[in-house]
Amino acid sequence: MLKIKLAALLLTSFSILHAAAVAHAQQGTSPSDMSFVLSGAAAGDDSGSASTTSSSSSTNYVRTVPPPVVNQRNDIGSRPFHSIAVGIKADTLGAGIELATPLARHFNLRSGINAFAFNYPFIIDGVNYDAKLHLKSSQTSVDWFPWRGGFHISPGILYFNNSFSAPSSVPAGQYFELGDQGFINSVDDPVAGTATLVFPRKVAPLLTLGFGNLIPRSGRHFSVPFEIGAAFTGAAQINVTLNGTACTSDGCFAFADNADAQSSLKQEVQKFNNDLAKVPVYPILSLGFAYNF
Repeated sequence: MLKIKLAALLLTSFSILHAAAVAHAQQGTSPSDMSFVLSGAAAGDDSGSASTTSSSSSTNYVRTVPPPVVNQRNDIGSRPFHSIAVGIKADTLGAGIELATPLARHFNLRSGINAFAFNYPFIIDGVNYDAKLHLKSSQTSVDWFPWRGGFHISPGILYFNNSFSAPSSVPAGQYFELGDQGFINSVDDPVAGTATLVFPRKVAPLLTLGFGNLIPRSGRHFSVPFEIGAAFTGAAQINVTLNGTACTSDGCFAFADNADAQSSLKQEVQKFNNDLAKVPVYPILSLGFAYNF
């Protein structure tokens, strides 16, 4: 009788293992990926019969437990230089294109170039200025994302090669002012010259704050970054030169050779530079669109 019970126990165990193997084959998973839980005793007590053993074996079951799923969403874009994003933008530095790549989970490296050119004519105190502004710059920043989301703080370096020139002129026979002095322009040799705007630093530190990650850690491909900040270029300086003949109640004279006329011109330029000295930074305001490959 004991031998019969032992044989029944072995047969039941073999049946359970066989059922588990068939289940694995149907699901396409390896045994190492599954866990098996057996409940119910396969063997009864010594007073039981073979029929009791068979009944208890029917309570056995196989429960498959799927392997743990590793959430890799937060790791997307975190490996250094593993991916790259390309963006286009419009900002106060001009129209630009930039590239970005991850450095770590909360850091990106970003670099770009900017360029734009336009003319802007204007008149101040009777003097016509035809401003020609050429924006040319490049920048490299490290984007730090201190919290979850797109908010970032970005210190960086700006190579700043903007140029500003404005041919200056006064209509013949017209009145104009420089400083506190008024002049009448000559008809035969009208006053004309050039104004320039110069920034003291071509390489300047910059700091921006913004929203939007060119390499979203969520795995998205598109982003719309926005930034605001400043480059510490130093206050710009204006310089104006004028030549020709001008007249006052005391008579007409060559503007470049007259000390009083040059003093009035210097006073006018100093007024402009005093206003510019209040803003020792170049403002940056940017909006763009980027795609992460």
